[in-house]
Amino acid sequence: MKSRLFLVIAVFPFSVALALEPTISGKGEEMLSDDFSGAELGKGWRTQTREWKAVDGVMRSKQILADNHSAAARHLLPMQDGIYQMRFRLVDEGTSFHFGFSPARGELKKRGHLFSIIVSKAKVTLMKHIDKDKPKEDPNEVLATAAHQFEVGKWHTLLVEKRGDDVVAQILPDGESTKPIVLKATHPTFHVKTPTLVFRCLGDGVEIDNLKAWKIAQ
Repeated sequence: MKSRLFLVIAVFPFSVALALEPTISGKGEEMLSDDFSGAELGKGWRTQTREWKAVDGVMRSKQILADNHSAAARHLLPMQDGIYQMRFRLVDEGTSFHFGFSPARGELKKRGHLFSIIVSKAKVTLMKHIDKDKPKEDPNEVLATAAHQFEVGKWHTLLVEKRGDDVVAQILPDGESTKPIVLKATHPTFHVKTPTLVFRCLGDGVEIDNLKAWKIAQ
């Protein structure tokens, strides 16, 4: 009897998300890792306008309309150049998620945020923020944008590189094998030191998980 050789080919579905990798810098020393596994937000978090809390292994934010302000929180992490990564998703009535930085005191003659990655339901934007002392001379400026439907309840990974005056942001939806959304921008104010990571939420709400930060590899 002739023996038959069967070749078994394992087919892996494309539901496994691709990993995002830095494009302008390598990862150096890890400076922050937070998986929000505790009952409360950990050391370093400062909530400014609520609501921000650890729930079921993620950080959940919700805008309170009575505050007349976006839900805002910061994590203390003094750095200058760095690589920052997290997973996020819009949930329920969430309409917008912002991640960015403010300049350290004395770094710029400016009052206000430095820049943010702004995710809304239909697009993502990299914005240089207004100087509140000179709003006409130095207004908000959209430096890069891309259309994308951010489905409520769907996780995405965000990777942001800040090196000198250059910023690169990549976003990849979980479970998709497509190329990531990439935003790039250069601005002469971006090289400054930053004391915190800045998070903002509009609506109800946004969830964030697996927050990490690294120094730039030497």
